[in-house]
Amino acid sequence: MNIKITYNWILDYLETNANPYEIQKYLSLSGPSIERVEKFEDDYIFDIEIISNRIDTASVIGIAQEATAILPMYGKKAKLKFNPLKEYVFEKIRSKQVEKNNLKVKILSDNLCSRFSAIVLENVKIGPSPEFIQKRLNAAGIKVINNVVDISNYLMLTLGQPVHTFDFDQILDKTMIVRESKPGETIITLDEKEVKLPGGDIVIEDGQGRLIDLCGIMGGLNSAISKKTKNVLLFVQTYNKTKIRKTTMTTGVRTVAATYFEKGLDEERVEPTLVFGVKLFEKYTQGKVGSKIIDIKNIKHQPAIINFDISLINQKTGLEIDNNTIKNILINLGFDVQINKNNINIIVPSYRKYDISIPEDIVEEVARVYGYHKIPNNLPPPAHVNQPEDFKNLFKIIRQIKYFLKHLGINEVINYSMVSEKLLKEWALDPKKHLRLKNTISEEIEYMRQTLLPSLWKNLKENTGKKEILKFFEIAKVYLPKKKRFTR
Repeated sequence: MNIKITYNWILDYLETNANPYEIQKYLSLSGPSIERVEKFEDDYIFDIEIISNRIDTASVIGIAQEATAILPMYGKKAKLKFNPLKEYVFEKIRSKQVEKNNLKVKILSDNLCSRFSAIVLENVKIGPSPEFIQKRLNAAGIKVINNVVDISNYLMLTLGQPVHTFDFDQILDKTMIVRESKPGETIITLDEKEVKLPGGDIVIEDGQGRLIDLCGIMGGLNSAISKKTKNVLLFVQTYNKTKIRKTTMTTGVRTVAATYFEKGLDEERVEPTLVFGVKLFEKYTQGKVGSKIIDIKNIKHQPAIINFDISLINQKTGLEIDNNTIKNILINLGFDVQINKNNINIIVPSYRKYDISIPEDIVEEVARVYGYHKIPNNLPPPAHVNQPEDFKNLFKIIRQIKYFLKHLGINEVINYSMVSEKLLKEWALDPKKHLRLKNTISEEIEYMRQTLLPSLWKNLKENTGKKEILKFFEIAKVYLPKKKRFTR
């Protein structure tokens, strides 16, 4: 996926002396690829490619945080002015809570919604959003609608967490039930299209059983914000990413929000998004907090801890990076780091839980920020050097056999290690006794072979007529069953 954000938007959070083109150059070398920079009035638009396992960078704050780690490696000043992910906490708005507009919430399975947060803003005035929000959304390619919807989209791009807004008075019985859809159920979405659900999709129904939200994808028309809306439910949540992905594929309904949710979002980002949302609503819609904060967590974040000998980083990269540089790189990326002699202890931030789990992941983080282009381009030693004696002998024997067969005029072939069921049966071999691939991309490569002969016979058959005499050989692995295949 790609996102578009502007230079001045990033500067809301990042203090730097790097110009837009320097940010493009250096971040593309060591982090998110900025594919294009365009002048836009008194600003610049960045078109940024976001890779699937780094959805945390699909936001202004995500790019700013990457910049704090990368730009200093190229002699540029960069630090966060403040971090909204740490600054915007419930304590900022807890004193504003009131005992009214109570929403009843039921989540029928913990597997559907890992975090559910909401708050009511009352006496909201619907109108145009401020000019700076309109300009930034236009630059991002997002349609400007009104202050309520625009704030929702602004929050998503700023913090990387989609939000949804409901007309609170249209939620019947002031009840929301999060459940799986039943096969054949339908919902009319915000774009006024009827969507037939295959079943197992995450939906919300109100107290009268009406579907009011196709979760993580698009809200229902029956609870949408309109010019008559007075009370808004600001709703921030995280969902089962697999279910969101499945629903977008089976229904064909794809939105920007779904693109975020299907990658797997950080539950810890829900709180700052809701608090920042309240701040924007109070300022630009004149709305006031009109309920208690609802915050349901169905998952408790347990930060991953990675501990290893720090010399591994230099061993794997071939570089000589001093410990302070390593520590600063990781701290600027949001890791909690402690170094004691040769031991490094790292606590992984919640927004990196899907892609950082082993020491080699940390090595990769340090290497990319320090600069892949600084890694020595020396060739590795030959395969037979520094290997056990048995391996050396095997390597030598295979080389001699190939050399001998080649000089007999026999051509070497290299086939897939997998064969088709049809080929096995043609050779009177039982497919059930062969290991079958569960996720094969073709019937031609479905079973792991136990002999090389069927593949060689197929080579002869496919090349018949091209030469009077065909001579082939292959030296490769076969895959034989073992009595004890797995240990637990």
